[in-house]
Order: sequence, then structure tokens, then C-alpha cells
Amino acid sequence: MEHDITWSINNGQKIPEIYVDGEQAQVVSCSYQFVTATYIDESGVSMMTATIFLLSECDYKPIQHVVFINQRNGKVFYQ
Repeated sequence: MEHDITWSINNGQKIPEIYVDGEQAQVVSCSYQFVTATYIDESGVSMMTATIFLLSECDYKPIQHVVFINQRNGKVFYQ
């Protein structure tokens, strides 16, 4: 299933606002990595990795998702 993922970082904050299909995600953790080499020839890429959950999925236990954001080109990978 394809999801509409949007994100922004406001006023120099380190923690992003992430939206999945229009719903604001709760950011549990966020980290930044500088990727020096990949198999797709995108070395020198700054990646942001965020662990999130959505309140709409929290019937009993939260379901954690991971979002990877390529900060050079804005590509988003969602698990």
C-alpha cells in the first residue's frame, strides 16, 4: 500500500513533524546519519531516520514504523 508521507523541520528544531496520509505521527526517536557509500551510488548523503507511531493504529499496542528521509533529494522510505 502506498502512503502519502510529508515532513518538515521548523525553526531549526532537530525533531521533524511527520505526517502519514494527513495524520501527524508521534515521533518516538530521530537520528541523523551521513552515508558514505551505498549500492545505488549516492555517497555523501545525509539521512534522517525516525521511529514513529500513529494514534489511529493504537487500539491495544502502538505499531512502530520507521521513516528514512534522504535530506539531499527528499526521497522518503516508509516501513
